[in-house]
Amino acid sequence: MATFRNLAIALARLTGWTNTAHATDYYESHPDHAFDLIHPGR
Repeated sequence: MATFRNLAIALARLTGWTNTAHATDYYESHPDHAFDLIHPGR
């Protein structure tokens, strides 16, 4: 589970998030935008 958490944090940082708590809150509220983590700029 730690591997998946670290992967999610790394992807969030690569897409421009600097605060992982805000990123987590955002993607919990907008799960349909989670695809942006693996395909930014679509």
